Amino acid sequence: MPNILNQEHFQKYYDAVMPYLKAILMNATDKSSRMLRAKSMECISLVGMAVGKQKFRDDAKQVMEVLMSLQGSHMEADDPITSYMLQAWARLCKCLGQEFLPYMSVVMPPLLQSAQLKPDVSITSAGEDGESDDDGVETITLGDKRIGIRTSLLEEKATACSMLCCYADELKEGFFPWIDQVATTLVPLLKFYFHDEVRKAAVSAMPELLRSAKLAVEKGQAQGRDNSYLKQLSDYIVPALVEAMHKEPETQICASILESLNESIQMSGTLLDEGQVRYIVEGIKEVITASSNRRTERTERANAEDFDSEEDELLREENEQEDEIFDQVGDCLGTLVKTFKTYFLPFFDELSVYLTPMLGKDKTSEERRVTICIFDDVAEHCREAAVRYYDTYLPSLLEACASENPDVRQV
Repeated sequence: MPNILNQEHFQKYYDAVMPYLKAILMNATDKSSRMLRAKSMECISLVGMAVGKQKFRDDAKQVMEVLMSLQGSHMEADDPITSYMLQAWARLCKCLGQEFLPYMSVVMPPLLQSAQLKPDVSITSAGEDGESDDDGVETITLGDKRIGIRTSLLEEKATACSMLCCYADELKEGFFPWIDQVATTLVPLLKFYFHDEVRKAAVSAMPELLRSAKLAVEKGQAQGRDNSYLKQLSDYIVPALVEAMHKEPETQICASILESLNESIQMSGTLLDEGQVRYIVEGIKEVITASSNRRTERTERANAEDFDSEEDELLREENEQEDEIFDQVGDCLGTLVKTFKTYFLPFFDELSVYLTPMLGKDKTSEERRVTICIFDDVAEHCREAAVRYYDTYLPSLLEACASENPDVRQV
């Protein structure tokens, strides 16, 4: 059922289906029916999202009473309902919007508890006989050590982190009362290298927390707090994103960090001080350098005698990820230029050393396009102060007008 739900087409089936789903949720209470009950919970929340809150509102109240009762009961560690309930609450929030706020005091404590779970890690000697017989434990060998990690805990933690991001995104200023707790939970997880999905969720949540705080301050719903609170939150989140960007081993997640950093800069605006802008710029320099080095290594690999078509496809995919990183770099720099205008030019002078090589014929069309976009932003927002860069960038702009790539020509 979850795969076929559609708001336009499912409305007419709602009255026939929902009573049966609720009956399963309320009556499938024995241990052998745990997964059935969990699936009914999933279906109910998806149906609610499909038909919208006008149709679902009355049933939603009844369903949430059951969920609150379940949440207050003792459940075994391996009960699938725990994970399904986290996701069901989030879908109900998406369906009901601000009407969900009264339930947040029930939802948040166990959700934070799940997000704060410590990884269950065991370390043994690699020389010991046998692998773990536990299907829920993933084992890796590092040197002379064998490390076992219980994946179920990590999956619950990742789900909880993703749900926290969902609530902040959906409730906006209504999420304000939980910002501090969530920030102190998720910021350290930007460097949680045991599980990629935990890091991804933490990264995605950062600008949502800033957006919630900004809207709450602007709408007078910040419990008396003002822009100094937003500044304090920004001072906590933005440097943490930059530091995580330095250390992130996965290029796709690095691109996501840059995307969240860009949104966080937009939320923070001129609350960022010169030292923070400096830290961001230094981080971007490192990202550009690391990306260029990886491209060079791939070019060398492509020239090896044993290079084959399978590896060629892999290199092409990896280089596309590098293009995505540079695209996000361009967005970050564009936001900094738009925010600080001529005050950013001393930093742009430093960055030009890293950017002008990207205009070379040996670079990808995406690298050239992004670099031209950055200069366009400088010309637009710094006006006559940008004249001094014309000798450097104008020849490349004119050359781009005749590019075979339509995206480069359009810029």
